[in-house]
Amino acid sequence: MSKRKKDEVVDLTESDDQIIKPAAKKLKQASEKPKVPKKPKLVSEKAKPAPKKRKTETKMGCLESKESLADSDEFIEPVLKVKKSTGAKKNQKTIIDSEGSTESISSNNFHIDPNHLVHDWTSAEYIQEFNGVTRAVAEAVVKLLDNDNTIPFIARYRKDQTRGLDADKLRLIKESYDRAKAIKHKVDLVIKAIDKSGKWTPELHNHVKSVKTLAELEYIHSLYKTSSKRTLAERARELGLGPVAEAVLKGDKIPHLKSFIRSNEEGLESEDQIKDGVINILADVISKNKETFDKTKELRENISATIQTKKTKDGSGKEDKGKMDSKKDDEKYKMYYEWKNMEKNIKPHQTLAMNRAEKEKVIAIQVIVPDYLESQLKKFILQLYQSGVNASVFHKDLIYRAFDTAYKKYIKPSVIRRIRSELSEKAEEASMEVFAVNVKQLLLTQPVRGKSILGIDPGFRHGCKLAVISAQGDLLDTATIYPHCKNDKLRRGGADTLVKLVRKYGCSILALGNATACRETESFISDIINSNLLDKHRVTYTIVDESGASIYSCSDLAKTEFPDLDCNVISAVSIARRLQDPLAELVKVEPKSLGVGMYQHDLPEKQLMAKLNEVVSEAVSFVGVDVNTASHCLLKRVAGLSDAKATNIINWRKDNGPFINREQLQKVKGIGAKTFEQCAGFIRIMPETALSQSVESSSMETKSKAKIKFNYLDQTWIHPESYGAASALIKASNSRPEDLGSRNFISAINVFVAGKDRAELAKQLGTNETTLEVIVKGLRMEKGEDIRRQGSAPLFRNSLKTIDDLVVGSVLNGEVRNVTHFGAFVDIGVGTDGLIHISGLKGAVLSIGQHVEVKVANIEKERGRIGLHLNKFS
Repeated sequence: MSKRKKDEVVDLTESDDQIIKPAAKKLKQASEKPKVPKKPKLVSEKAKPAPKKRKTETKMGCLESKESLADSDEFIEPVLKVKKSTGAKKNQKTIIDSEGSTESISSNNFHIDPNHLVHDWTSAEYIQEFNGVTRAVAEAVVKLLDNDNTIPFIARYRKDQTRGLDADKLRLIKESYDRAKAIKHKVDLVIKAIDKSGKWTPELHNHVKSVKTLAELEYIHSLYKTSSKRTLAERARELGLGPVAEAVLKGDKIPHLKSFIRSNEEGLESEDQIKDGVINILADVISKNKETFDKTKELRENISATIQTKKTKDGSGKEDKGKMDSKKDDEKYKMYYEWKNMEKNIKPHQTLAMNRAEKEKVIAIQVIVPDYLESQLKKFILQLYQSGVNASVFHKDLIYRAFDTAYKKYIKPSVIRRIRSELSEKAEEASMEVFAVNVKQLLLTQPVRGKSILGIDPGFRHGCKLAVISAQGDLLDTATIYPHCKNDKLRRGGADTLVKLVRKYGCSILALGNATACRETESFISDIINSNLLDKHRVTYTIVDESGASIYSCSDLAKTEFPDLDCNVISAVSIARRLQDPLAELVKVEPKSLGVGMYQHDLPEKQLMAKLNEVVSEAVSFVGVDVNTASHCLLKRVAGLSDAKATNIINWRKDNGPFINREQLQKVKGIGAKTFEQCAGFIRIMPETALSQSVESSSMETKSKAKIKFNYLDQTWIHPESYGAASALIKASNSRPEDLGSRNFISAINVFVAGKDRAELAKQLGTNETTLEVIVKGLRMEKGEDIRRQGSAPLFRNSLKTIDDLVVGSVLNGEVRNVTHFGAFVDIGVGTDGLIHISGLKGAVLSIGQHVEVKVANIEKERGRIGLHLNKFS
């Protein structure tokens, strides 16, 4: 390719790619100090006499410049030329004005101060800043996460490195870690977009690398995105008006706009069109200037917008909604029909409620930005472009109008979008955290062990489905009764059937689902319990939240487990099992269908599921699972395991019989050293299931099973990596592993460690203090001890109250069903959960399943609402 002549002249409308050499691909090359361009020769068509220096008014009534130009016929033809300069910066165009002088115009509006370069940040720095932990802890957690360690594993077995951070705090840190990675990825995309646009500079590269928010990156990215649709500013630049706009901002003299008129060129047909074009370019420059962005961001931090909502004209939302749905909306969104609040005072649940109401077209939301933002920003812009403002009245008028355009068309709408986005993000994060905490508490509800339970799925037309399960959770019997029909014979038959099942299987607990017909079925059960029909059998009942049970009963998983059962009967089985072992049963249901949380169905699906999956994994892992009896649903939730690995464990179990020790897990396909490290501490090998089951397989593994040694530590939460220290501790206390879990064993451990310096003991055992604590706690656990026993047991009843029985001031016992930012919902046994508003909680923090004593504050029977105040809680 021939080399371009040194002083070759090209038209300004030529594309950047033709004018500017491509940006450097490597930072090392680009960061080298650019050569200073030689002063180019002056280029002009013919020598022209200098214009007379006199002040004159233009036909528009504006002073044209400080050195007023001569009449229009004395002007040089205003076709501005661009001269290529091999020494100039890659994204600069050298403009030769009508007098032949030269200047450099940056094609990059996002101005960066080259003398103030900032540096890239690390994930540890990001975590330290946003999570309030020390740099050492942040770096340790990042290293652990980079090495694919799970939250449960880190929380229990790496406390020495995290300074004892719990799982909830670690989960928040992991979210920051994931967000940091997303920002880093976005940074790379933005830099590529800038490079592709030909506007890359070391300074801009450095600035983008320093950004720590996706919102700011999105803004920068928008400046360099290529679009098939041209903006008004881009069209004006293509018409050659860019240098004029640049001259206005610098306060340089400009040709009379009349001289640009081209009768056959759209956009140049009149002086007004030309003026509008210049204003559009100026507005684009102002709105895309980094200093404008930074100032807007600074002002935003010092103001609070007002959020105002109004009912839509019809107020009924979607046209196809029925009268009942419209009435529901009237009650649900009534407070937002005429509502106003400051942005900083809006609660997360209010944002979510408004967003949902707006989506359903029940209300309209308006964001009112204080005038202070516009006035202060205008003051800043006029100061920023002071040279142009002071040049002439005409320059000043153009800049004033450009700011008004920039503010109304770009800056203010951007601020409003940012406000709405920030409110929604804050609300969604809060809702996800509330939901995660509630789900975890629900999964860790205390199980009801060792009892046969009769599960009841209530219904009217199709009757109530009954299912009896054994103390081990096996289905024993099913039936369908019709206690709510008009036929007396069927009603009596229903009572007889229920009584026979209770007597036959010795059921002492009835688990009643809380869906349709619950209230009427509860009355039916209460009458039976209070009669003499059950003779000496003492029976109580409890209401079980059956959220998601119907979804599970229709799933492939349920059909595989109960291929011959009706869906409604499967629901009854699930209701009974939820009482007997909540964790084992609830993991079968999609977390967002569990009925706890705050607007969880409006949350981003991907983020919600990621958070909930981690929460479920924490709950399952910390409780621990018996690898020889655990279902596929439980196994796949253990830290380090997956759907495929859980399947492989079950297949191995079928082919080789029960696992005798944890080490055998490494013989399962797909479980390597890393997976074993993550899951081993949460897998239990219980003597009762490992040694008592017969094996029919004829495989070599089965034949040699008698030679495989059982390790009694495998039934504890002590990790195999600490077996050496644990064995040494047992030996030093003169105890035997075979006695693990017995009172004598626990007493011996307590006596041995009592009064000993933990640091010295840890050193003697070849471990650290935090790991020693895990070992000691593991050895102190009783046989079959379950961490879920720390929670409240379900609330059982033998009689019934209704909302009609309530009076303001009544004191009742109840069980917490759901916790939100605005209060807690409590089951008080009247068929309708009461709400303890946050103002009535007296600062208490409640959890799902917790028993509370409440006082009735108000009753709205027609709306089915009960207001409560908290008296005390367990």
